[in-house]
Amino acid sequence: MRLHTATGLLALTGTVLVALMTAGPASPRTVATAGSAAAPGQALAAGAQAAANPSDPHCKASPFQPHEDLNGQTIKAIQAKGSVTVGVDLNDYHWGFLGPDGQPAGFDVDIARAIAQSLPGNPRINWVGLDDDQRIPHLNATGDQHVDFVVHTMTINCDRRTKVAMSTVYFEAGQRVLIPSSQAHTGESGPDAMKGKRVCTATNSTASDLLTADSKLPQGSQKYRAALPLVTADSELDCLVKLQLGQADAILTDDAIAYGLAAQDPQTAVVGDQLTDEPYGIATALGEGDLASWINQALETYRTNGSWQTSYNKWIKPYVPGQAEIPPPPAQYTN
Repeated sequence: MRLHTATGLLALTGTVLVALMTAGPASPRTVATAGSAAAPGQALAAGAQAAANPSDPHCKASPFQPHEDLNGQTIKAIQAKGSVTVGVDLNDYHWGFLGPDGQPAGFDVDIARAIAQSLPGNPRINWVGLDDDQRIPHLNATGDQHVDFVVHTMTINCDRRTKVAMSTVYFEAGQRVLIPSSQAHTGESGPDAMKGKRVCTATNSTASDLLTADSKLPQGSQKYRAALPLVTADSELDCLVKLQLGQADAILTDDAIAYGLAAQDPQTAVVGDQLTDEPYGIATALGEGDLASWINQALETYRTNGSWQTSYNKWIKPYVPGQAEIPPPPAQYTN
């Protein structure tokens, strides 16, 4: 069993990583509260706020033009309560985790903090740790289960745009495979690295969707051919634990996340090329278009004032082998 620490993170389990408050399996984990509980979410819009752009098959383009509307219903509600509740991952090294000072840190956290600080009244931030499968339910919840927005390595796709309002793309990632470095072979592809192996994915992640869909294809048509039944866990960090304990043979996740896992466990390696396109976006509840437009405006500023590049160079670039400095992805909007 390989257990390694990295900047205050201990890869033991996703639940003992930090002391978290829970209220049942579907409850968010509030880890650093600086204000009162969130106000009830806005009424959900009927139907989908999808990006209906036939030239955008991945639905990357956002239907919410960048705009700061001080009279927006959601914006006024956040200002009135004096706090904003933000859902992040707290088990994802480099992206969202608890730093040595016990406060959230990482690339996603930097973006979330910049957005929160751009809101009128400089509201206090309530950080809430969410697993992948908790993101959408807690955006669309009401009362103290509601989070105002989520920054959580969340892939934009057409299906998700029917469930939540999503921003423009702030990072481009892709699925890659993580395996024990002792089993890595030069030039091995991602599909070959998963063939016949117990592959772990986070529940309700795009990686889980990919392998589930592949497993339902007729034999001979499957591309990845992972061993059945598929292995799932609450988070990618829990998948790393399963790999360390011999309960899984490989992990499929976004390369942005996989390199963070490899940094925590030097006896693992990321293999193969990107298997998918995973554009990350920031999500709010349907019916909260004023907040989605505000977030897109904040992202415009974040890209152009150098903050995106500074955060990328700090959190991501040093841990991606051979990664050159890259600019932030340009914003795309529907007509």
